[in-house]
Amino acid sequence: MFARRVGGRPGGLMIVRYALAALAASSLALGAGAQSITARVGQRGEVAQKIVAKSSSSVVVDPMKAPPGVEPLAVDLFTTQNFYLDAEHWADKRYTRCNTPNELSSMGSAEGAVAHRGAGAWGDCNRGLSADEIASPYPYKTAAEHYAALLTQAKAHGGPTQHTRASAPDWDGWYRRNRDKQWLYGDALLAGTMMSLLTPEYQKRMTQLVYHEAVSDAAQTPASLCYPEGLIRWWSAPAVRDIEVLVTPKEVQFLSGVADNFIRKVLIGQQHVQKVPQWFGETVGFWDGDTLVAWTANVQGWTLANSMFEFSNAMQVIEIVKPGPDGKGLVVDATFYDAEAFVRPLHTAAMWTRVGNLDDPERRYTVVECRTQNQTAVGTDGRVKRLTPLDEGYVDYFGRPWAESWEKHFEQGWDRPKE
Repeated sequence: MFARRVGGRPGGLMIVRYALAALAASSLALGAGAQSITARVGQRGEVAQKIVAKSSSSVVVDPMKAPPGVEPLAVDLFTTQNFYLDAEHWADKRYTRCNTPNELSSMGSAEGAVAHRGAGAWGDCNRGLSADEIASPYPYKTAAEHYAALLTQAKAHGGPTQHTRASAPDWDGWYRRNRDKQWLYGDALLAGTMMSLLTPEYQKRMTQLVYHEAVSDAAQTPASLCYPEGLIRWWSAPAVRDIEVLVTPKEVQFLSGVADNFIRKVLIGQQHVQKVPQWFGETVGFWDGDTLVAWTANVQGWTLANSMFEFSNAMQVIEIVKPGPDGKGLVVDATFYDAEAFVRPLHTAAMWTRVGNLDDPERRYTVVECRTQNQTAVGTDGRVKRLTPLDEGYVDYFGRPWAESWEKHFEQGWDRPKE
């Protein structure tokens, strides 16, 4: 909703909704400079205020004003001339006007403005998970310490368990992650709360990200540009659809993907040996009965995008996977250690509901080739542009692009047989 309705008929709200949508669409034609950005945000706010003032069919609260009881900052994300100078305010929820990362990431487009009340609109400052609910509940400072403690626990049970094909848990199948309280999806917490858990350098990086998504309207997500997904996007909504699970005595495999493929393998009983950071890291693990413990290290730092945060090469993850409380589905508990990016380890837990078996006659994993679906590039204006066959750099992946390149650069003027 663009405005919160207090009473009367919904007609006034519809006026606000359509006007802001039109304004958001027209604003895309404005330039990307600081002056144009400020004008765009200001114009949306002014139009919203005028419509609210003229509407007599309902009483509304102006979405461009702070909620009752909230004192706005003198300068915030939508009024700043240089966000780099606002470091003291980055972790204040009012700096991003009490919006969630999802709301911020969709503010730049007309569609986003319709869904989230327009660029610069305020949200409810009292919602979302707290920092303590996002932080790890465990006492460990590092992933190595956490893994060692779980291994000691398994040994106390007579383990680690050496499963055979007959004794290994029957987890093979398709699963869907329950999104309830999944803060990595960007909609269960305020951006300021997320910011408060980052180190100063990574607060700066997240502020740069949210500014250029919410204010500059210049989002550059991995999916839009066919960049590598990066490990932590495994826990995000834009990157993972239903997850295929395969269990063998020597490894457990997780397969999924939306814009690109995620293939994660837990190597049972092995040690980390990779010398070069990997996009999804290197994962080793062991069994403690029917509980799988996994440790991912050697991770290539990247970004979660979608107005969330970046992470470093120091990222390591401990996962505990076990059967659900009713014996159905799986409970997946993950703790994230990154001393370079986080002020303390972070944590999430989710129920995976089984939605299909491997012998499903119609369910198939479709390999994702991002380039064949989404050819884009960063244009001269700093914004992502979808390429067409007329654009330089466009590749016809369903043709013979290698032959086209040879013929263009090395066979000019040659007589060639007709195909």
